[in-house]
Amino acid sequence: MAITVNSKGGAHARSLIAAGKINEGAWSFSGADGNALLGDPPNWVAYGKWFLAVDSEADKETKEHYKYPFGKAGEIYRRAVIAAKARATQEGLTAVSEAADGLLEAIDAKLEKDSALPLAERRFMPFAGEMRAAGDDGAMIIEGYPIIYNVYAPLWGWREIIRPGAATEALKRSDELVLWDHESSQPMARRGNGTLEVKEDEKGVFIRADVSKTVWGRNGYEAIAAELINRMSFAFAVEEDRWLWEEESDRRIETREILRFDTLYDYSPVSYPAYKETVVMARCKSLALRHRPEPGAPGEDSRALLGMLRLDRERLELD
Repeated sequence: MAITVNSKGGAHARSLIAAGKINEGAWSFSGADGNALLGDPPNWVAYGKWFLAVDSEADKETKEHYKYPFGKAGEIYRRAVIAAKARATQEGLTAVSEAADGLLEAIDAKLEKDSALPLAERRFMPFAGEMRAAGDDGAMIIEGYPIIYNVYAPLWGWREIIRPGAATEALKRSDELVLWDHESSQPMARRGNGTLEVKEDEKGVFIRADVSKTVWGRNGYEAIAAELINRMSFAFAVEEDRWLWEEESDRRIETREILRFDTLYDYSPVSYPAYKETVVMARCKSLALRHRPEPGAPGEDSRALLGMLRLDRERLELD
């Protein structure tokens, strides 16, 4: 086999992305899917536009000629492109893998541009985020700490900690919302109209919201009051962070310290707070890694030295 990038397929993929014809759902490609693309009578030119690569040694009017499908039914599938990248990488097809990378970047840029949500990271802290209904005399009030300082959260192979004062400046310029499950179309409260109060203290960021003004707020309050929902997460952008290695229990652990938030966007009661394999969480991971030093980069020795210093828990309480 002689596998090369299919330029016509790449051009078609980018036209689908530009048109917003992107599917973020599960991906599969069956024989029936291939036949639907091929048509009857067979149209090999149209069929070939749905593949990222071709085998130049196979007949152009055979399915063996076309490799790495990326879509069907008029849409490009993000998970198909991810699968193509993974398989091409395993098979040592660098050009195909890089082509898939380019499509992923274009897909995510388009999704972000078209999304009503800001370019933000989102976090659920298993140790925090506790929320309760606090309304009296018919009031619909929810309150809790979505952000907790000086506590480690495990992420994608590293851990993260938010330092005291990280929200101080961001709170001066942010106009946060309370959203149901981070859905921008389902606002529950907002600082700008006085239905959300936010206070930073030694523990973290505390919120108290009157959610009685919208149908999503009222429905959400009932779910929270019934203890069906008792956790929340938050969305943010970072102004300053720092990566270092720390030692704990004879293990070296990579740590991201968030020192200052740039903006706080929303606090959200969430149905399923655990991380999911979605495009949103993929972008969160990408954003978190923006300032992570590459192995061997300048300063690596000093970070390693920091990692050899045992973590002083009393210092964390005083920071």
